[in-house]
Amino acid sequence: MPNQIPLSGASGAAGGFLLPDAQGELLTNALLKQAGGLAIAGDARTTSSRKTNFPIWLGAPTAGFVGEGAKKPVTGAEFGQGSINVKKVASIVLFTDEQIEDVQNGDLNVLVDSGVRTAIADVIDAHIVGKANGTNLTTSFDTMLRSTTATVEMVAATQDTLRKSISGAMGVLEANGYADQSQMAVLLGPGFAQHIRDARTAVDATEQLYVDQDPAYGLQREFSTNLNSASTTPAANVIKGYVVYKPNLHVRIRKDVELSVSRDATVDTSAALDGSALRNLWQENLTGIRYETRLGFFVHDLNRAVVAIIDAAA
Repeated sequence: MPNQIPLSGASGAAGGFLLPDAQGELLTNALLKQAGGLAIAGDARTTSSRKTNFPIWLGAPTAGFVGEGAKKPVTGAEFGQGSINVKKVASIVLFTDEQIEDVQNGDLNVLVDSGVRTAIADVIDAHIVGKANGTNLTTSFDTMLRSTTATVEMVAATQDTLRKSISGAMGVLEANGYADQSQMAVLLGPGFAQHIRDARTAVDATEQLYVDQDPAYGLQREFSTNLNSASTTPAANVIKGYVVYKPNLHVRIRKDVELSVSRDATVDTSAALDGSALRNLWQENLTGIRYETRLGFFVHDLNRAVVAIIDAAA
């Protein structure tokens, strides 16, 4: 039976893919490498709690000259507290006996591996960036990158618009006190990888623009299919990428993917999960595989540590 309700960033009611026990740990460990939004998080670790509280540094330290024996000024910076609530990503997929036999006979990679990695990474990434395939969504995490008020605009008429936009976003971070470029990262939408490869100079149409230079100035560079693409027409709510200060992006993974298999349950397969489309697994000779993974995402000092590269209409 094909999966009728694929994972979607727009709804918590989603279908999914079969995930073998042996690949659970491998899959979760790979999330940080595959999902664009997770890949740029500078503080990523596991947790055993449903909610994690941790100290954060707010503001910029200050100092000044004082006389001997005089009162010393107190710095303007202070410690604060951040909180991450761990959220669950879950799914059930139904398989016939014949399909289960196919998996056992060596078709694992075709039926499972690439699909489940892409689906889980995509839905998590969508809720981190705040967009699903270029469309705004409301995140299930504590914060999303789209909520930042810091922006720079990509000017299409400029020859080296991508590089100048990234530089402008870096300048905003630097002005906000986040000046360590080794801790910055760039997250770009689909199509920019090709744009970087294909860009040519205005003087010579055969000369690659970025052959001897990195448009991201050596920063970590990742891509997200959920951001607006390089070819999207300028308009309100169009976000082509983000430049972030990585230590301010926090990820907590509570557990690896866990499986539960049943041949006796009754499963609601309706999109709204209101019981209108029930499947009796024993009666229909089906096997249901439920998988769950839990993680949380949070950004502190969001409006100063995350800069959106927008492409708004003039």
